[in-house]
Amino acid sequence: MVKIKIDGVEYEVDEKKNLIDATKEVGVEIPYFCYHPALSIVGMCRMCLIEIEGVPRLQAACNTPVKEGMGIITKSDRVKEARAGTMEFLLANHPLDCPVCDKAGECRLQDNAFGSGTGHSRFEFEKRNIPQEEIGTNLIINHNRCIVCYRCVRFEEEKVGESNLGLFERGNHSIIGLAKSEPIAHNYQGALADICPVGALLNNKTLFKSRVWWYKSHKSVCHGCSTGCNVTTNVRDNKMYRYMVRENFEQGMFFLCDKGRFDIDWMNENRLFSYLENGKNSTSQVVVSKIIDRLKEAKSIAVLGGAHESNETLEALKQNLQTLSHELGEKSIQWETLVTAAQNKETEQVDFLLTKDNHPNTKGAIDLGLTTASGISGIVSAVKQGSIDLVILLKEAIPDGIDPNKVICFDTNLTEAAKSASLAAPIQIFCEAEGSFTNKNGLKQNFEKSMNPIQGLLSSAGVVGLILKSMTNKMEASVGNR
Repeated sequence: MVKIKIDGVEYEVDEKKNLIDATKEVGVEIPYFCYHPALSIVGMCRMCLIEIEGVPRLQAACNTPVKEGMGIITKSDRVKEARAGTMEFLLANHPLDCPVCDKAGECRLQDNAFGSGTGHSRFEFEKRNIPQEEIGTNLIINHNRCIVCYRCVRFEEEKVGESNLGLFERGNHSIIGLAKSEPIAHNYQGALADICPVGALLNNKTLFKSRVWWYKSHKSVCHGCSTGCNVTTNVRDNKMYRYMVRENFEQGMFFLCDKGRFDIDWMNENRLFSYLENGKNSTSQVVVSKIIDRLKEAKSIAVLGGAHESNETLEALKQNLQTLSHELGEKSIQWETLVTAAQNKETEQVDFLLTKDNHPNTKGAIDLGLTTASGISGIVSAVKQGSIDLVILLKEAIPDGIDPNKVICFDTNLTEAAKSASLAAPIQIFCEAEGSFTNKNGLKQNFEKSMNPIQGLLSSAGVVGLILKSMTNKMEASVGNR
């Protein structure tokens, strides 16, 4: 830590950070466009100009390291004039189409225009008009809005490892465009739109879906794989509309892959809200009663899955299953959460964020001891041999070799497993309650409740609790009738 003066006030800041991040920590915001904490510094936008005591010319804060005793001025007339000039140049060709732009409400250009602009432009010539292009399988570029901050080009080269985009032409004719003949097809097209500080890069999947100020936002964790990227959920009318990156400087989390970002339709569509018997709608009373009968008849029970559930749900479910085993006369209940090949290996990366394990809480399940010595192959063999004659499936596909008639499925959606299983119960998705996931590195991260479950919909632990309650009531009624 070093001491510096910011606008005449002394602060203690982290010497490892540049001036933009260091001043932000103490509550002083320096406006910028091209700077990003996880990308190389290019100083292209000239928005973050400041005065440094003893230095005659204005300096860019993004590429200025912090030094002991330095003094900087961020609000002088000279600085304000420079920033206003930068904004005037950037807005010279900008279409000013905020009412129809998807970035409106979360646009850095809007923020800096209000904070540092003059409110009028001296540019009286006709603005350039370049047609919009589809440059990816899920990516559009509006050249007229682009301010040539170079963030997208740097992100692709430095993080994705591809060079699909480049800067072409010069001066007033400069544009960001495809450097190849093929459209962008990688797993980070959403991230390209995300890091664009204006509305130049947009995704087809979210285009014109909703205004950002209509969303209710909550802190959450991505469910797409075991990396556990931090996200902000955007919910409207109790439907999940978007995942957006929630930057975590301490853990170095700044981006989100497309698999996690856009895998949200299942939260809104094809949900399982009814108890099923042989794939047909039934009632909780009927299905729970039949589940109880099956549990009593079974010689041995296996539970498969659970790594899609939060740590809190798994803990409650573990306790309820132990109680259930006791109520069934200490009947064996084996629980195996490692049901895929990726879960049974060391973490394998698909790219710099995405892993092959598509479960967000595999490590949390392992830490709770929800595994068996024989593994999933041993459970399947035991089912085939008949030593295990009942399987409870937690939001997973029915493994090959297991008769669906021996399966009771707990699921959030009307999946093939739910339709094929002899009995199925609906359960909440993870974001319908608060909780936590433990990522591949053992980092436990909390998430907030983002959506409200429909009335009566229980978690997987709640369903087992309902089974226990119904079982106890039946026993009490039986004793009372004697």
